[in-house]
Order: sequence, then C-alpha cells, then structure tokens
Amino acid sequence: MHLEAFLAPPPRPFVRLRAIVPLLIASLCIIALSIRRGDLGVGRMAVNRTVQRTLPAGSTGISGRAGRLATRGFLDSFEKGLEDFMYGWKDDKWNPDRRTEEERGSRVRPSLSSLSWGRFEWENDAQEHLRDFIQGQGYPMRAVTENMLSEEALDTSTDVEINQALVERMKARGENRYICGRKLAEMVYAKYGRYHDVSLLQAKPFGNREEGRQVALNIYGPHLGNPSFPYSEDQYLSKLDGISHMLNTWDQAWYVQEFLVSKLAPRRGLPSRPRADTAVTLRLNQSPTWEMVPAEQISEVFSW
Repeated sequence: MHLEAFLAPPPRPFVRLRAIVPLLIASLCIIALSIRRGDLGVGRMAVNRTVQRTLPAGSTGISGRAGRLATRGFLDSFEKGLEDFMYGWKDDKWNPDRRTEEERGSRVRPSLSSLSWGRFEWENDAQEHLRDFIQGQGYPMRAVTENMLSEEALDTSTDVEINQALVERMKARGENRYICGRKLAEMVYAKYGRYHDVSLLQAKPFGNREEGRQVALNIYGPHLGNPSFPYSEDQYLSKLDGISHMLNTWDQAWYVQEFLVSKLAPRRGLPSRPRADTAVTLRLNQSPTWEMVPAEQISEVFSW
C-alpha cells in the first residue's frame, strides 16, 4: 500500500462546510417571510433552492441522497421550531391537528376543492348553501334603527361604518342578512386572498362582570392550503358553519359581512391583513344591535 493512502485527507462531509453560511442566511429568510406572510411554506421553498446550490455539483450518489435527507430533516425540525416560536405550545394544546394521518403534511389541492380559490364566481353556490343552512332555523332580526346613527358609541373608531344606506338595508329580512360557513369562507378569501382560520373569542378585561364581556371575531394568519393547517377542507367548513350559526342566532352576521366587504385598512395600529403573529379582530360588542342580544345566548358559546 502506498504511503499516500495513509496521508490522504478523510472523505469530505455530505454537505460542505461552506454551505453553512448560506443555510444560516436562508434560515433568516424563513423567519422574515413566514412572519410577514404567515406561510412557512414560502420560506421553506427558499431554503430548498439555496440548499440545491450549496450541494456539490452532480451529487447523485449516496452523498447526494444523504445530503438531501439531512437537509429535509433540518427543514422539518426548523419549521416545527419556528411554529412553536410563533404560535406557542398552546396552539398544539388548544388547536390540535384534527386531520387524519393521510391528510397531515399535505396541501389542499384547489383543483379538487369545492371552494372557488378565486378561480370562478362563488356567490350563487354560496347562496344555495345559505338557503339550505337557514331553512327552518327561525333566526331573529334585530333591526338597526335610524336613532342609532346619533349614538355616541358609533364614532370613527368603530370597525364598521354605520350610515343611512346601511340602516335602510338592515330594516328588511333577507338571505344576505345571514351567513353560512361556505359564504363566510369565500368572503374571507375575497378580502384577504386566503381561507384564513376564523374563531369567536371573548375577553374579560374587567373581571367576571357580565357587563364587561367583550366578544370578537378573530381572523388568524394560518390558512387552508398550508401543510401545517390543522383542518381538512370539510373540517374547516364545518367549523365555520358553527360560527355562522352563532352569528345568525345573535343576528350579527350582517355586521360581519359589512366588515368583510369593506376595503383593507389598518386599524388601531394593527396590520390590515392577518399575520402569523397578529390576528384581525372584529369587535362584535361594538355592533349597534349587540345590546339586544340576550346574555344567555352568548353564554351558550362562552362559559362565564
């Protein structure tokens, strides 16, 4: 055996050392893109492209496969860690992944979806679902009256502008007064370009006094189509059906719809769109008809 065999350098690692710097830069890109857009998949694609450039040219053998597997493991771990950092461990506890094992980790394909994804007009289909949804429910109607225009509570800080045209529109009962899960999903997509997660939330800033109850509709950054989104399409629509039922029971669906058709604008120093770290909040207790909602109907949803 030649002496050079003993003096030869050891085989180089699967991923060269100089690849570390681009990976670190790409990791920072993941954080920036994910927090800004609320979509971890965007940053992951950027890192994948960076990794392909840092692997040795023509890495098709064992070293190339091992490098790609190592990179995939790094990305999976990093994405999970970033989700925990942005959403916290409480998200796993209170909003666990409800999908089946086969559905987890895969994206919803718009071509196989019953939702529009902006590809076609959705209004007629949503109205048909709405007719079936409200059939026989006997939802109430708490009419907005003209004297509400002069109330001091309806100032420029409210989330929905109350004007004479809205007052006249709200005096009549009709399908557009109510909402169903499919219509709510499509209206969220029409405004924000994604099927964002939606929830009803209450806050108790003044202790457990009933008069201090604050109820809001929150629109969160996570959305249908992201592999980490914890709902399938059917589960997502079922959740929104439940929210829609409560909005119709409280007769606040008109208030939500007025907000969703309004133009995008930042409010109270918050961003105009849902982000990974910030939700868009519509305060239902600012609705001019909120005081007409019986407290027991609200308590059906929230324990006080």
